[in-house]
Amino acid sequence: MDDSIFFRRQSKRSYLPDPLPQDKLDRLYEIIQWSPSGSNSQPWRFIFVSEPSQKERFMKALARGNQWAAAAPILIAVCSRPSDDGVRDDDPVQYYSFNTGLAVMSLLLGATDMDLLAHPMAGYDAKKVKEALAIPDDYHVLCVIALGYKGPIESLDERTRAKDEAPRTRKELSEIISLDRFEF
Repeated sequence: MDDSIFFRRQSKRSYLPDPLPQDKLDRLYEIIQWSPSGSNSQPWRFIFVSEPSQKERFMKALARGNQWAAAAPILIAVCSRPSDDGVRDDDPVQYYSFNTGLAVMSLLLGATDMDLLAHPMAGYDAKKVKEALAIPDDYHVLCVIALGYKGPIESLDERTRAKDEAPRTRKELSEIISLDRFEF
């Protein structure tokens, strides 16, 4: 495995509480802004939360297994709504979700490029996230992300530490890549 950004990106769980410099945040904002999207729809909305009382409200929406994220200096809610993007008539693909995923990947790789950790999570209560951050009902919370500098693994509880120490694995290429036709 080479050292390109794609292989360096990891979803670790130990964070330093150190605030991020504004120039790094501004760069991440710009990376999100210039993410690709079909028809240039840009349906995503990223809410960066660092203010302590607001972050505390946000943390109450996370699953118990994601409480490690409290150490990160920034939590991000990523949301989008169907009306901000297209839907194909022949196959109801929800492009708002796909295009927002492209912007999330841009953020993850941008953070990696700046020696930051960005860990996306699905373990949250969407209704509570919406309430905590005043997100309108017609938006869907697609993921939440912890963002910051990598911290010492010793700061994690035993169960969470075991997850971070486990070897990284991926499916075999034959399980995800097929040539010329669907053969899985």
